[in-house]
Amino acid sequence: MAGMGAVPATQSFLAGEKVTASKLTAATKTPLDFLMNPPRCAVYTAAAIPCATGVSTLVSLDTESWDTDSMHSSTNDSRVTINTPGQYLVTFYGRFPSNATGYRQLNFRKNSGGNAAGGSTMSTIALAAANGTATFITRTFELNCIAGDYFELFALQNSGVSLSLDSGQRVSGMEFRWIGN
Repeated sequence: MAGMGAVPATQSFLAGEKVTASKLTAATKTPLDFLMNPPRCAVYTAAAIPCATGVSTLVSLDTESWDTDSMHSSTNDSRVTINTPGQYLVTFYGRFPSNATGYRQLNFRKNSGGNAAGGSTMSTIALAAANGTATFITRTFELNCIAGDYFELFALQNSGVSLSLDSGQRVSGMEFRWIGN
């Protein structure tokens, strides 16, 4: 279902109209198929990403768990681009290793062009560091998106030393799922 681009419209029938197989398919099967497998994408980083202290770092999302609407590209692997407009359930997350100093932050941005100060901040979460345990940051929310919007994730920490953003599926990444118009 790559490159959907639009939500299929349902069709109505006129009184007395002959119902054909193609019209019935367009009226019911096509919209139901779309709802059963909506546009969705889950991407993550497969290798730890070094984050210098005090420097916002663009998170490369080089591995796909799934992508039903060509939302992720290896050309701009930090981005998830919306092709089908609508309301999306969005989740972003990242894990930093144990370190007792400072805070850890994830900044989720729209249309930022790889620049931590570009585009628009959609959500930022900062948590105090924890010694003896990793710092895991996550947020899930609904977001209205238009076709062509793209989203990137930036990691920031201020421990005084370089730390890496941990890698792996459901460890550091983003997920998008179309949930309605």
